[in-house]
Amino acid sequence: MAIKLTWDDLILQKFTREESFKWLREWDWLVEGNVAPLFLTQFGDWYLLRPEGHVDQLDVLSGTIRTVAPTRDEFYAMVNQQEWQEEHLLSLMIFNLHGDGKIPGPGECYGFAPHPQLSGTIERKNVMVMAIHAWQSICSQTCRAGE
Repeated sequence: MAIKLTWDDLILQKFTREESFKWLREWDWLVEGNVAPLFLTQFGDWYLLRPEGHVDQLDVLSGTIRTVAPTRDEFYAMVNQQEWQEEHLLSLMIFNLHGDGKIPGPGECYGFAPHPQLSGTIERKNVMVMAIHAWQSICSQTCRAGE
């Protein structure tokens, strides 16, 4: 049986405003100003729309935030490119994880144990399914400690 990934396999976009505030609160030390979450990757990275119209990425593995597109439309054009999906959504890794039977359920995402800042590597063998809030908390604490 062939595996076919959908957007729901690659990104998290079905969450409430309350959930997003709770998860983003872990990053209060890094994220400033008003943001509207567009989605999270299955590995917990945030894509955030700013009131000025540009899109920022909060990278939970490095603990950094940066602008990735000047407009929402330009951002979505990038998201629809296969190369971008492979690099930023880790689509090939997700494909293999699905083959391994590792598939997050509602309120879950992929995380690494140990966090890549501690292990120095991003490897499939270190991936586990965990609660989104727990992974956000682990990433924020690890990245903040590494400042």
